[in-house]
Amino acid sequence: MRIAICGASGFIGTQISRTLVMKGYEVVRIGREHFKNSASLHRSIDGCEVIINLCGAPIISKWDELYKHELYISRVETTKKLIKEIAILQNKPLLYISVSSISVYKRDFTHEDTSVNYGTDYLSLLAKEWEQEVKKVDAFGVRSVVFRLGAVLGKNGGILDEAKVAFKMGFGVIPGDGKQVLSWIHMDDVIDVFQRAIKDKKMQGIYNLVSPQSVNMKGFMSTFGKTIGRPAWLKIPKKLMKIRYGEGAEYFFKGSLVLPKRLQKDGYIFKYSDLSKALKSIENRQKI
Repeated sequence: MRIAICGASGFIGTQISRTLVMKGYEVVRIGREHFKNSASLHRSIDGCEVIINLCGAPIISKWDELYKHELYISRVETTKKLIKEIAILQNKPLLYISVSSISVYKRDFTHEDTSVNYGTDYLSLLAKEWEQEVKKVDAFGVRSVVFRLGAVLGKNGGILDEAKVAFKMGFGVIPGDGKQVLSWIHMDDVIDVFQRAIKDKKMQGIYNLVSPQSVNMKGFMSTFGKTIGRPAWLKIPKKLMKIRYGEGAEYFFKGSLVLPKRLQKDGYIFKYSDLSKALKSIENRQKI
């Protein structure tokens, strides 16, 4: 099976590409350069039975208006370009997989996969528009799956790299009072669920891709601190977080309890539902 992966060099894309190649799939890696030329993009996805779109500038970064535009371009505009090329393919893919974000949901609520209680901040509106573009592929008879990701835990990227910056100073930083919910997912489960979607033709639509057990930010930082042998005790106000992250600091101060009900109903058993075990598995790999 030939699979195109857009964003194959990113945090998630690198891991998924490696796994799929090891499983015997033919992987076509699509990078930014392909999106600069429609003919190049068209040639790359032509003949692929599956297209996985992982494109998206990192959320955890310092935001200004220019970077917010980059967040939009790297998600919505790249999706538009993909859909445009799929529309004119003679042999269309059987499956289109896209990531999205649990940031689509309104904060401080509990959300299952069917929730339509969406937020109104920038990340929520961005995720909603992103998903609307993905949905257009359905008109071509292509099965589509959208995974709303929580904070992905893995080596060489994501929220753990940011947390380590604070711990390198000798202590862990807890944003605000630390009570905000953090819905997370281990990279191994991300990879397993993607493979499941490729094989299981019944999978279609929106899925919350998060661990069944969420924690609050204080619990996350404290558990991570214990894993690497460092304390987490310093509470930091939003105004100081904004010095490093700009408007992106909001990501650390808002959260929702998100539940993966569809995956559980389909019988998926998470490899990691316990945060401590998840973090220890990643830390052990870092040492290899």
